[in-house]
Amino acid sequence: MPSRTGQGDGTIWPMPQTDARVPRPAPWHPAHLALAVVAALVGMVTVVVTLRHGLDWSDEAFVWTMVASDRVAVGEAWGFQHLVHPVFVLTGESVLVMRVLRLAGYVVASVVLVAAATRVMRAAGVHLRRRERALVLLVAQVGTLLAWSYPPRYLGYNELSSWLGALLCAALSVGLVPVAEESRGRRALPWVAVGVLLAPLVIAKFTAAVVWAAVVLVVLLVPVPGTAGWLRPAAVVGGAVATTAVMAASGVPVLTVVDNSVGLLLDSSAQEASDHSVSEVLRTYLTSTRETARAAVVPVVALVTLAVLCLRVRRRTRVGAAVGLLLAAGLVALLVGPSVEGTWSGLGSVSAVVGVGGVLALVLAARATLPAAWLTPRAGVALLVALGAPLVAAVGTNNLIWGHTVFSATPWAVVCGLALCLLARAAPPLVRAAPLLLGGLLVCLAGTAVVFDVSVHPYRSEPLLRQTTPTSVPALAGMRLTEDQAATADWLHRVAVEQEAAGVPAVALHSPGHLFAFNRSGWASPWRGGIWQDSVATNCESGAPEDLFVLQPAAPADLVEAERGRLQEALTGCTLRFPEDFTAVSGHDGSVVWRLQGGAG
Repeated sequence: MPSRTGQGDGTIWPMPQTDARVPRPAPWHPAHLALAVVAALVGMVTVVVTLRHGLDWSDEAFVWTMVASDRVAVGEAWGFQHLVHPVFVLTGESVLVMRVLRLAGYVVASVVLVAAATRVMRAAGVHLRRRERALVLLVAQVGTLLAWSYPPRYLGYNELSSWLGALLCAALSVGLVPVAEESRGRRALPWVAVGVLLAPLVIAKFTAAVVWAAVVLVVLLVPVPGTAGWLRPAAVVGGAVATTAVMAASGVPVLTVVDNSVGLLLDSSAQEASDHSVSEVLRTYLTSTRETARAAVVPVVALVTLAVLCLRVRRRTRVGAAVGLLLAAGLVALLVGPSVEGTWSGLGSVSAVVGVGGVLALVLAARATLPAAWLTPRAGVALLVALGAPLVAAVGTNNLIWGHTVFSATPWAVVCGLALCLLARAAPPLVRAAPLLLGGLLVCLAGTAVVFDVSVHPYRSEPLLRQTTPTSVPALAGMRLTEDQAATADWLHRVAVEQEAAGVPAVALHSPGHLFAFNRSGWASPWRGGIWQDSVATNCESGAPEDLFVLQPAAPADLVEAERGRLQEALTGCTLRFPEDFTAVSGHDGSVVWRLQGGAG
């Protein structure tokens, strides 16, 4: 085989097949992209139109309160707020603007991943034409749309873990499969990026960072011809140290976050208090894997069968074309139900089919279409990294892990899009319409999930477009809530202004939304349950607060009463009694704002 010498180290590079490097005539017309383009536009427009509608008063309000207060969570494994808080301040402390950034973040992550995939293909001697890159980018929006198909619309630890993981996937792939003629400096850049990305991930989501660090260590053991053995680990360490120093200098409590996270991993009682015991989490993951495997096996087999059909049929056969179209349509039809039911397990099976099926299809397509010299262990490792990235991003959740990949499915969508692109190259003219149609149908599927979420079963709320009432809370400017929520938010904001509550410690009973609308206090955890009670008790160890607000919602009465008992127990460490030592300063529809007697009000 023809060869050439590498970067001065004697390495012999196999020359890619010449005919693979020459751009081929377009195998299909751009009109094949019409369905994917329309579906992506409809999905994106649905997201944009509903950005200002609705606010989840539990999970979402918790995240926004953590971000707004920049709370140092002693004894808790939260650090994402320290990374997002500066952005929140720079953008005017607006929830609406942060939602726009959330959408932009997913789109940017998809663009970076597609650019990395294109570069890896170029290293293999395959130049993707513009329309082929467009196909991969459009299918990548399956990941973007899935991220808006279920969860509350915050920008927090899930998003940071997803984006940083996606960028790590891109950097590792480019680093493992470099372009042959690159200089040593350019070869080091992806590995510097790996270190730069790992450092903030430790703060954003410690559990995911631990797994990614292990992945990086394994990848560093894989030799890359033409790259000095010392260069890659040195670049990773250098990038990580530099980024950590910048974070520390900018005020991020790096050591505190790491100490809290490590302590939580080693403290079983703390895990129980936060509903994240290792044994229970592992059981949840196994249950999720079994359920997802049962739901995804038939669609995955259909996708693999379609790939085999595209690669094995060599004639212009109408039968092959019909079978291909039926497989594409049937595969998506099997996923319609799970995509619109609005559950973790249903959406998890959709993302699993895109990921696992896409990886298997890409393996088959690569073996048939790429130069044999490129099919190396390094390429296999890069593909395994892409396969694992969405799951690693979810590690640490106490939810169904495959369902949680709705936040992080973009690498899978890119792999699936690349597989469909190569299958369309390899298939006969009549058959190649099937993988192209499948790409469009997958985007339709994800867009449909978004439409059903906002119109049929939005997260713990009314259909988003029915939420049309503005509120006076500054951070919610431009937002539209339900009439009851807006009235409650306006009341809380008015009381906070009257009581001069800015900067005063406050806690809310079973409602982070009340706390966010009031004064976004970071004195205790904005969450509820044992972790909230422990945070109040921890503060009491430092002495009783001079002033304190307690926000008591009217409903749900039983849960609020349970939190009331937790607060009473926790405040004993402050030698305070609730409500005996407090005065009710305002009420609204059964909700009450209490203030510590003798407070500044």
